[in-house]
Amino acid sequence: MTKTSGGTAVPTSLGDRDRVRRWVNVSLGVLVLAMLAFLLVSPHLSSAQASQKVPHSAALEARTGVRFSRIAVVGDKGLLTVSYVVLDPEKATIFQSDRDHPPRLRSEARHGGTSRASIMRAGHLMRPGQTYYLVYENTDGAIRSGETASVSYGGKVLHHVPVL
Repeated sequence: MTKTSGGTAVPTSLGDRDRVRRWVNVSLGVLVLAMLAFLLVSPHLSSAQASQKVPHSAALEARTGVRFSRIAVVGDKGLLTVSYVVLDPEKATIFQSDRDHPPRLRSEARHGGTSRASIMRAGHLMRPGQTYYLVYENTDGAIRSGETASVSYGGKVLHHVPVL
């Protein structure tokens, strides 16, 4: 390659032009494959999201000051994360600091569940609309991805929560 007076490299030989052409072709090929993959996967993403809607329980929300938003199997299937959004910071603070009575999770597909929670540290400022989480031991793998579970606390129950 030679440089022009402006300092720009310009291919001068046939080999340099071939390399540039190959680079452009490979780049375009990768772009086309990425677009094709997106088009094939995107219809499945929207249907998966539609079937993953978390139900609400007005009674449980009034009791806890939170709305449960997700249960996910993590940690090589040995742990669960339960996410919730704060609706009422005062009630949510009481809920989160209740270490002796964490919400109980039950599989709706088999016997078993867990109430062995590692609750986030109590005492920090809870903000409305902010998401927080609990981490549970998934006792004997009772709660499995792709199924549903129930969340119970203080005599109130939220049924049919999809598990990711």
